[in-house]
Amino acid sequence: MPFTLIKGRFKPKVGNPDGDSVRFLADNPDLWVKLKGKPPQLGKDIENKNTVQLRFEAIDTVEKGAAPALVIQSLDSMLRLIGFTADNPEPAGYILSRMTDDLSGRPIAFVFPGVTDWEDGAEVWLDAAMIRESVNAKQAEAGWAYPLYYNTLFASLRHEMNRAIIDAQADGRGYWPEDRTVAGVTVNSYSDLAAIPPIWPKLWRRLEEYLRNHSSLDGFVDFLARRNERVNIIPTLEECGLQDLVEVKGNQVRLIERPENLQVVGQAGKGIG
Repeated sequence: MPFTLIKGRFKPKVGNPDGDSVRFLADNPDLWVKLKGKPPQLGKDIENKNTVQLRFEAIDTVEKGAAPALVIQSLDSMLRLIGFTADNPEPAGYILSRMTDDLSGRPIAFVFPGVTDWEDGAEVWLDAAMIRESVNAKQAEAGWAYPLYYNTLFASLRHEMNRAIIDAQADGRGYWPEDRTVAGVTVNSYSDLAAIPPIWPKLWRRLEEYLRNHSSLDGFVDFLARRNERVNIIPTLEECGLQDLVEVKGNQVRLIERPENLQVVGQAGKGIG
């Protein structure tokens, strides 16, 4: 299945960019109709008119409510990779996308800085060599992104992203020296979430949601079970609920499988073959 190429400019000074998301102004907004899923919501204010908030495919960075220093470093890395500078506040770039997030309407995209000889709106078969040039892969290779693979991502592209992730882990770049996703973190209260070492952001988000209304981790696995988010364990080709992969012992919580081995069964891209 090809990706649609959309040219434009990044607008990081508009909205709230982070390590895996930035606003984008397409040269031709009519091209958004080529993406499957909920239509993108275009900005209507003077500053963000006709821009959309991108969601970077295959990566996930620490949330703004987590460790502040890591949030800043991840954002700074993304800004460098898209070409943002004081002298170039709206760098040119392009994206390759097939679909939007069905909840938010954000285009799910591989993101590239600069210009390309491909025509705007072209249908492009994305391969491993192109993936390596994406902001997504470079952010992962720098260690400033966790993997977040959905079942809509082609296996060959996932393998290339995993190469970047594993290289970053082996060299101790970015988050990975401090990562406690599998080792576990201690969480006594909601306020601890801003200070704990980095963990897989999807797990952090579920903890944040749960601890808004709870004072301990006693019911966290049950909370996840009620949501029953489906996840494939890639090496064994098994499907389970996220709750089956989370272990809680007292005030400690951890993921029992490494994030790069997981594939989330998402809602985006329904109807895509």
